[in-house]
Amino acid sequence: MRLGARGWSLAVCLVLMSAGAFASNFSASLKNYYAQFEIVVACEEQAQLSEAEADAAEAAMDKIESYYLKKDASIDKDHLLDLAEADRDEGFRIMGRSGGGLRPYCRQSLRDLLMKAEEIAPVASEH
Repeated sequence: MRLGARGWSLAVCLVLMSAGAFASNFSASLKNYYAQFEIVVACEEQAQLSEAEADAAEAAMDKIESYYLKKDASIDKDHLLDLAEADRDEGFRIMGRSGGGLRPYCRQSLRDLLMKAEEIAPVASEH
């Protein structure tokens, strides 16, 4: 199959669009992990999680952050941290209205961070 000029232009556009989508996806994922880390820190301050659990979350977050920043060095970390704080605050507002208590929310955020760090550990060691 031969591609004409239009075919090649379309192929190049698709590749560029998919690369942009990956970069955007990396930013969104990292922002979500930052928000979960912010939740864990707030939960520790509210005695919902232990200091050891918060330390484990911090170590996990370091791995996650390093992984995503290696994948896309153009990520604006400061902007994502601001967005993550807003997400944390909104999450706490929602959980406060649900009446179910914060502990399950805190534990789930911790689990998500630890699972992601475990998931990327083999991938990160390959590089």
